[in-house]
Amino acid sequence: MYLIRRISSIRNRFSQPAKARMVSETLLDILMCISHVLETQLKQKQKNFDSILFHSWEKGVEFMHELSKKKIYPTSCRLVDNEQFKFGASLKPATNSRLEKIIDEIKKFYVLKIKGFDVDKLTACTLLFEGSKKEMEALHKDCLETGFKYGGMSGGPENGLRGYLLTFLIAYTRDLALEHNVAGESFELSCPWDCVNELCEKTKNRIHKRATELGFAKERVWTSFRVTQLYETGAAIYVYMILSHKGMDHSKIVHYYEEVEDAARDEVIKNGGSISHHHGVGKIRKGFIDRTLPRMAVDWQKDIKDAIDPKNIFAVNNTIYRSDEERAATQKKF
Repeated sequence: MYLIRRISSIRNRFSQPAKARMVSETLLDILMCISHVLETQLKQKQKNFDSILFHSWEKGVEFMHELSKKKIYPTSCRLVDNEQFKFGASLKPATNSRLEKIIDEIKKFYVLKIKGFDVDKLTACTLLFEGSKKEMEALHKDCLETGFKYGGMSGGPENGLRGYLLTFLIAYTRDLALEHNVAGESFELSCPWDCVNELCEKTKNRIHKRATELGFAKERVWTSFRVTQLYETGAAIYVYMILSHKGMDHSKIVHYYEEVEDAARDEVIKNGGSISHHHGVGKIRKGFIDRTLPRMAVDWQKDIKDAIDPKNIFAVNNTIYRSDEERAATQKKF
């Protein structure tokens, strides 16, 4: 509001001929005003992390759903499954401090033995709060109270920060894995809340089933899931999949990977999930577009594209089939 009032006063002064100023001076005044507002807001804004442990994936999903129903929205709220929790823990830097090792063992004993968490079932939700101190304290309190309702316990800010940063590390671990005969990728989707658990379970089974059919040993296939964004009607989910192909014919790995990923997307659609959440359709998912939109809607998009981009310069060959021949060759069929 301060910014609006300040710019309005500048505009009023500039509109009076007797008090007219140079345009450059007025623009400088506006920029200084904006700078002042941003500086004030940044000084007031704070950032805090926390995390909540749950006894199972299902309890974590119930917690996330409850937050969405109550419209409790932290800056970031991400639920990772047990596989990803263990992966994140494995990336924790080693320490030579005897005291830190003792403290870690005490924490582990408390969580597993006293609080009764199962190391092979527990899941974690990482939380980030941004804003004024009053806003963050209120949101933090609401999140913890909701988490306790579903048997959760606070995991502390250190785990919250580590889990949050894991999001940015995943792309780099994938690149590193490529050098060690491991193909890995992720894709995202959205689905209604009542589909989350079954969709994740069936998609995981489908990935493992198709991979073993193609010759991958069971222990060489890894899958993980994360709920990343909350809505009143549903959630955004990331699916992570890894195939270790050491000793296999490298010329076929890309084809094998595509087959497994296509099977996973097929299972997602069968269980109420979308073709995408925010990554779009592009070329890789185009083969599923006819199962997502009716032919009329696809043709409508094609007509708009042809009208505004007749030479097909932008988003070349993305989303829309350019011919019936391409549709027949590209369409995914199961």
